[in-house]
Amino acid sequence: MTEPSKADQVHAQLKTEIELGELAPGSPLSELWLVERTGASRTPVREALRRLAAEGLVDLVPRIGARVSRVSAQSVRDLFEFRQLLEPVAIRQATARAAADPAVRAVFEDMRDDFARIRDRAPSRERSREFYELADRFDWAVIDASRNVHLRRAIAELRPHTARLRNLSHLDPRRTEVSVGEHLAICDALLAGDADTAASRIAAHLAESVATIFRNLAEAPSESLELLG
Repeated sequence: MTEPSKADQVHAQLKTEIELGELAPGSPLSELWLVERTGASRTPVREALRRLAAEGLVDLVPRIGARVSRVSAQSVRDLFEFRQLLEPVAIRQATARAAADPAVRAVFEDMRDDFARIRDRAPSRERSREFYELADRFDWAVIDASRNVHLRRAIAELRPHTARLRNLSHLDPRRTEVSVGEHLAICDALLAGDADTAASRIAAHLAESVATIFRNLAEAPSESLELLG
């Protein structure tokens, strides 16, 4: 297996830190700082920044330099509007695939069990982290189970932007509790072979997620606007 290049390593590190909010929207990304921070030379750093810019996660500003791209209220609306077009179709295809392929069904059965275990645990930072990781694996499992290669690619390209908004969606810890239940309901419909219900459940989950983001913006404007950049 080919070892990842230095540019690949820098790209992966920065992408993860942007998704987790460790590099906040608007944060400057000077080449010198990144060279010192990553141990890479300028060439792989520049390549990583160009790739992140192509993915919409970094802005390359003439005469200023690179910075983490900002997230506007309109971009949040646009992202969720697009997800609501794509993801109900993907969950329908995943439901059909799980009904026809025992191996795919077993993947979703295991994740359903994991969501149930998380639901039954007491709230904690570790529990929330495990839920985020499981929800991300669930989303990738749906992508992988979709039969349309263009649909898979389109949803996958949205994942980093979706991950950046998790901080806004879960400022209220009650949202985690609701989201666990929403994922269980989606899994149950998928495993029952009920594509219509699975699609409606995932649409409702997305609608509640974006509503929560804007509710948090209204209730905690200084913190939330800082997260928005």
